[in-house]
Amino acid sequence: MEIPVEKQMDKVRLEKVSVLILKEFMMRAFARSGVPLADAEIAANNLLKAELKGIESHGLSRFPVYLKRLRNGLVNPNPKISITQTLPGILSVDGDNGLGSVVTVHALEKGMEVANRIGICAIGIKHSNHFGISSFYSEMAADQGYVSIIFTNSPPATPPWGGKEPYFGTNPIAFGMPRPQKPHIIVDLATSVAARGKIIKASERQESIPEGWALDKEGYPTTDPKAALEGVLLTIAGPKGYALSLAIEHLAGVFTGAGYGRGVAWQYGNSQDPANVGHFIVLIQGDAFIETAEYAERVENFVIEIKENAKAPGFTEIKLPGEREWESEQSRIKEGIKMDVGLFEKFKEIANELELEFPFT
Repeated sequence: MEIPVEKQMDKVRLEKVSVLILKEFMMRAFARSGVPLADAEIAANNLLKAELKGIESHGLSRFPVYLKRLRNGLVNPNPKISITQTLPGILSVDGDNGLGSVVTVHALEKGMEVANRIGICAIGIKHSNHFGISSFYSEMAADQGYVSIIFTNSPPATPPWGGKEPYFGTNPIAFGMPRPQKPHIIVDLATSVAARGKIIKASERQESIPEGWALDKEGYPTTDPKAALEGVLLTIAGPKGYALSLAIEHLAGVFTGAGYGRGVAWQYGNSQDPANVGHFIVLIQGDAFIETAEYAERVENFVIEIKENAKAPGFTEIKLPGEREWESEQSRIKEGIKMDVGLFEKFKEIANELELEFPFT
């Protein structure tokens, strides 16, 4: 049931919203919901980063459900995050059911302190929540000169290969490779063919989804987003994606003490249980094997060789992973962010419920 383009355009507001005004409003809404101001800024920055990069499925559309879970007592607005150094290069983190971005940023900052002393740090996080886009943390680490590997599990969405019931999450994986000159090389992808957030947005907009994204609850291919949400998403590369998703589920969930499989609650569902999302992060100093200057020279040569590769028909440029998102971010910072009508109205409802001034027109 694909909506004609002209009708889709009716659902997009023509005015663009200032990023700074959006950030201030979101911070005030988080603070009004019990989140300390410094943590409110982390959460707002995390959602805005996704929106700026053009990853709307993990951007502003997640803001209302974050607030709803905070206000319903399903997420702890002011967690007592416990970080224990169990071994010289190992941190075990208990997020106390805090906002995923808040828990992860605090853990990442402590992990960089450890890696700065001994060169490497592995971080296992339990009792967390949805933490937004993984590249948010890869970029933070890259800005400080760290190579990073980041895994997170998520609520059941994909089946084991050959199954038709959801068990594994979309289980994103990210790699951050610092460059002295931005943009860094950032690989950020889900192990499902499409992020569940894209399915949710398609359902809200009454749009169909492409073939190959999902199966319905009977195990048959579907282009209906509602049937997909009742069924399962498919993993990338068939059994290879299943194997990768399994590895991430183990490292982020089983290994860290977090929830795994059906033990991870969906933030859009009716469960009153804590989500208990798990994250697993590895940080390595950029000069761990070679001097900083040599690394910088090698990474730039690496980039040049990639971009100078002979172009296939129809291509005029070879982009690095994360480069398109970086370009989108630079553009939207200057021009502002478009909001569709439905999301704009949700923000207006939030302002009324929290008795906040609504700064958008």
